[in-house]
Amino acid sequence: MKANRALSFSGMSVLILDDSDNMCRILARLLRSFGFEDFRIAHGGAEALQLLQKHSVDLAVVDWHMEDLDGIEFSRQVRARKTSPDPYLPIILLTAFTELAQIKVAQDIGVNEILTKPVSPDALYGRLTSVVRKPRPYIETAKYFGPDRRRRETPEFKGPHRRNGDAWWRNMASASG
Repeated sequence: MKANRALSFSGMSVLILDDSDNMCRILARLLRSFGFEDFRIAHGGAEALQLLQKHSVDLAVVDWHMEDLDGIEFSRQVRARKTSPDPYLPIILLTAFTELAQIKVAQDIGVNEILTKPVSPDALYGRLTSVVRKPRPYIETAKYFGPDRRRRETPEFKGPHRRNGDAWWRNMASASG
């Protein structure tokens, strides 16, 4: 672990959602070393949703695979704007699975960051600073609510036609210019 951390998370609260007591202890210890002081710990998604009804937190670190309500379903319910206690809650999803299809599922649900297990202190710190220092704007479409999934700025694309499916628009603009 790097000795000098530029950003302290002092005063911030975090929800740790994992069905493993050992993983909860490891995460709490790491988060405490980064300055977190206020922890809410849940061992299942349903329990975590109940906690969020009673207590607000600044972010959540959530395991994907759990028995009663997994991290994906928990995240889906948090992003449900009409029923969620905090649809803008930053979510870092922990997973042992790194296949592209599974990463896409997590992104499509609206998690802010994905962190693979085993968790390293530097990787966790990197995801935390990303969520706090460079929060992505939240967007809403007919099928999605959550942080903007685009991660890179692409200066050559300007205006509303920035998606890959809008290639015809870029071709029209370059042909007329």
